[in-house]
Amino acid sequence: MDKHLLFVYGTLRKNESNSHFLKHTKCVAEQAWTNGVLYDTELGYPTMRISNSKCVYGEVYEIEDEQLKQIDKLEDFVENRSSNFHDRITQKVYTDQGELEAYVYVASDQLKMVKKEIPLGDWKEYGYYSKKDNFYYFAYGSCLDDARFKLAKVDHYFQELVGRSVLSCYSLRFTVRLPDGGRADIVEDGGVVEGKLYQLPYEAVRYLYKREGVDHQLYRPAFVDVLVDGVVYKDVLTFIVIGKKEELAPPDHYAEEIIRGGNGCLSDEYIQRIEFYMRTLPKSCN
Repeated sequence: MDKHLLFVYGTLRKNESNSHFLKHTKCVAEQAWTNGVLYDTELGYPTMRISNSKCVYGEVYEIEDEQLKQIDKLEDFVENRSSNFHDRITQKVYTDQGELEAYVYVASDQLKMVKKEIPLGDWKEYGYYSKKDNFYYFAYGSCLDDARFKLAKVDHYFQELVGRSVLSCYSLRFTVRLPDGGRADIVEDGGVVEGKLYQLPYEAVRYLYKREGVDHQLYRPAFVDVLVDGVVYKDVLTFIVIGKKEELAPPDHYAEEIIRGGNGCLSDEYIQRIEFYMRTLPKSCN
């Protein structure tokens, strides 16, 4: 039976309303992106148009022929039919582990009336905050420490610490290159990242987006499942670097924030491993 790679960006994504279609399939990448523009059909699902100017974020799955037929039906796609709502094409998709060629469903002429663009190209982010007054946030870098929360006078947002959280299948890396050194990132490569899980009020979103440089496309909001004391928390907000570069050691003050913030919450073994890793990275020449 043939296998196919499929990039999904809407209701087929993990924890979304049609994710059951992919329940028993292999997830190749949770963090994936492709060229395109995402639109809200206002029918409960998004659609994508081909474009080289922007990115659409989603996931990649390995599926078999029978599943492909089911998803063709869901997407209202029939080979060589002119009245399809979506066309199925093959397109380059990017992941932390490299480039792939995958199937992608894109809007046909039947959806040309759809005009409402989804600004960040992420269906999960688009509807995330409308569902709740409070949300969960996974901190893994300098946000482990509360020093800058206090300086910004937003520390009152960060009072509800759920506890030490574990993110599987990712590693802590330092892929932002600033003049004084690297900044933290998570990379989907099969490792484990520890962090703090907070429950935050909606008002904290503006501070986090500004701090992480979302408007400047430094980091993007992303959603992961983490484990706290045996309990899985789904679709937790975190931030991932967009334009990853070769790693640099973080400056001393930034490394201190990570270690100081992690002490007393993260495991001693993890903190020791991160301290050692940061010392092995090349340093900035500035």
